[in-house]
Amino acid sequence: MKPHKLAVALAVALVVPQLAFSTASAAVPKDAAKDAAKDATAAAAKEVPKDPPVPSIPQRYLDQPIQWSVCSFDAAVKRLYPQAPTTNCAKVSVPMDWAHPDAHPDVKVAISYSTATGTSHGLMTSNPGGPGGAGLSLSAALAAEKTQLFSDFDLLGFDPRGFGQSTPLQCITTAEALNALPVTPDYKERTKLTHQVEVAEAKLYADACSSTEFGQFVSSQQTVFDMDFLRALFKARQLNFIGYSYGTWLGGWYADTYPSKVGRFVLDSNMDWTHTQWLNVNFDPFSGQRRRDTQLFPWIARHADQITGLGSTPAQVTAKYNGIRASLTTLVKSGESSVRGDNLDGLIYSAIYGNTRFIRATLDILVHDEFTKAPSASGQVELAHVDRAWARLAPALQAYDTLAALHARYGVSAAAAPATVAAAEVDSLKDVLADARTQAARADSADQPVNLGAIGTTVRCNDTAWNSDPSFYLKEADKMAKKYDFFGYMNGVPFCAFWKYAPQDRTLDLTGSPRILMVQGELDPATAYEGSLRTHNDTKWYTRFVAIDDEGQHGQYVGSASVCAEAIGDRFVFSGELPAKDQVCGTSPLPEEGSVYPVLGPVDGKAVQLPKSKAGSTKVNPMLQQALDEVAASSLR
Repeated sequence: MKPHKLAVALAVALVVPQLAFSTASAAVPKDAAKDAAKDATAAAAKEVPKDPPVPSIPQRYLDQPIQWSVCSFDAAVKRLYPQAPTTNCAKVSVPMDWAHPDAHPDVKVAISYSTATGTSHGLMTSNPGGPGGAGLSLSAALAAEKTQLFSDFDLLGFDPRGFGQSTPLQCITTAEALNALPVTPDYKERTKLTHQVEVAEAKLYADACSSTEFGQFVSSQQTVFDMDFLRALFKARQLNFIGYSYGTWLGGWYADTYPSKVGRFVLDSNMDWTHTQWLNVNFDPFSGQRRRDTQLFPWIARHADQITGLGSTPAQVTAKYNGIRASLTTLVKSGESSVRGDNLDGLIYSAIYGNTRFIRATLDILVHDEFTKAPSASGQVELAHVDRAWARLAPALQAYDTLAALHARYGVSAAAAPATVAAAEVDSLKDVLADARTQAARADSADQPVNLGAIGTTVRCNDTAWNSDPSFYLKEADKMAKKYDFFGYMNGVPFCAFWKYAPQDRTLDLTGSPRILMVQGELDPATAYEGSLRTHNDTKWYTRFVAIDDEGQHGQYVGSASVCAEAIGDRFVFSGELPAKDQVCGTSPLPEEGSVYPVLGPVDGKAVQLPKSKAGSTKVNPMLQQALDEVAASSLR
């Protein structure tokens, strides 16, 4: 396995409403939302941003010829649903800067499209999150799970500008700059060295991603303009939309920019999209910790009879995890290993996006436990470590994953199918840097260019104002690392602190928009409930809020484990009907459990009678799983 190879995962399971909710803060960690926001305010812009003017679409873009061909994923869609219409793909030209269409070369946006098999209710598109998540296949993947989408909507998929098969963002640095970077054995250790490393890396990323003229235009606002161009290109009066995670930010920005063009918008696992990007990422340490400590570790402890050697109480599991992590860092410091403790943290954080991925998170802990017991001569995880970890799971839990996927996750089997590798192995920002340094070490000259690829944080930098003082972020990371010992250090110094372009920001109030459906799990590790609720409170007249008690999965609508959640989403998507009030819903049990274990969190949990939920399943639509697995890692990019 490469030194920082992060594999990630996320299963879409969904849940839903039927009560009243409160804004009471979660018991673990106490007052986290308040603390996360208090010191972060200094990073916000001093002035209220002005909404940019809405551009007109030059006719040449609407008249451009389009060369369609059957999408590469069409066969996979039809294996899942043989009656699916053919999905065709193409690339269309859009201005690099919609405000000045003639000032720069055009860029390409990759799109996919299928026509409704029944009476069309309009154009439906989607976004999987990120920022930077490729969404070309997502609309078709959602429809393969919820086949009425094929009959009721013309389906549009697209890769946002800068990512996937669209014109790629290039973050270009040099071998010399990479070779000059200092190194820390563990980002969690808040030392002078770690501070130096984080500042140096942030400067390098900022310089690299702003090195081309395209860098300043890879933003949410430009993508929103692209989306409305696509609506106009297909001659749709309105746009319907299902967005996850960062896709909720994108959906909120579209609704605020084009309120009269908003159809049925489902925003699922919401960012706090009425506030800044920094206020959003600063929620991550506490929300990730809450999910791990209130759900993952108690779940592992309850399954001690099915998982060998991690403990039978949450305290024992926590102590075991901390011991494994400390041993990994000791090995790195001694020069015996490149398997890092902060890498393990990243694996766990991204894996706990999905409930069925609790099994994969457990396997990650077991793999690293096996490595610390018998470090390899290569200093990397090897096949034997993975196989021994797999053997420590009972067959009932093994059914939620595959050994082949685990081999692919750790790069220990060349025989894995490409689709298996793609589903299991996704790079984090640290992986990108590690791979680039390896490339730089082989460079023929110091000024040899190295392309770090398309880094989604660029969108964050372009979207909102950031504090330009790196010491602000260092102090915040130091404080968070003490308060949230799992992944409190995760943000470090964002490279947005050194971003040279002014943000293309806007103030969101949704004036003129029809109501939007917001769906949110109580214990979401990636988009904190508290932030989602804050955005709802800012837009109460225009949003209906569905809270899910005792649920921590990131991604709630389509393929839900809750009849209630699925029903609310379906009624809205297929008939336009929203609940008369904000709702709170229960959820179904975690894998291999018969009941839901309560968690004291921001939803009050006092329930009226709920519809009976479906039992959890080990089977997940593989296309949908892969699309969302890949986005799970983008939080680390």
